[in-house]
Amino acid sequence: MTPSTPEKEKRERPSHLSRNVAFASAIVIALLVGYLTLEAFRDGSPAVITFEIVAEEGWTEGSSAYVPIDVRNTGGRTAAAIEVETRFEAAGAEPIVTRTIIDFLAGGELRRFYAVGPVGNPPSVRLIGFQEP
Repeated sequence: MTPSTPEKEKRERPSHLSRNVAFASAIVIALLVGYLTLEAFRDGSPAVITFEIVAEEGWTEGSSAYVPIDVRNTGGRTAAAIEVETRFEAAGAEPIVTRTIIDFLAGGELRRFYAVGPVGNPPSVRLIGFQEP
């Protein structure tokens, strides 16, 4: 004996759960395709590290000057383990050299650190190196 037509149609129709799962899957796939498209057109230029000494925002305490230095990655890729050297020249004395390591800078990101040295002499800043992860 064969089932009647309405019963057969009811059994072959997808359940609400399967429709919801299919709808959620379609949304996830659309989001992934959109993300991959965005990544394909994103700026993939290599990391470029630049410095800016912001002396007007610095301050002094006793015989020490605190000078803010902005480090910026103007490239599109992330830079990691950025090593920066600051040097304060002092008349008649050894220069004061410090090295600072910044963990990472994403493309377009800015990070500030402070160089400490004698009052009256602005520091010179030099990039030692960095890695591209």
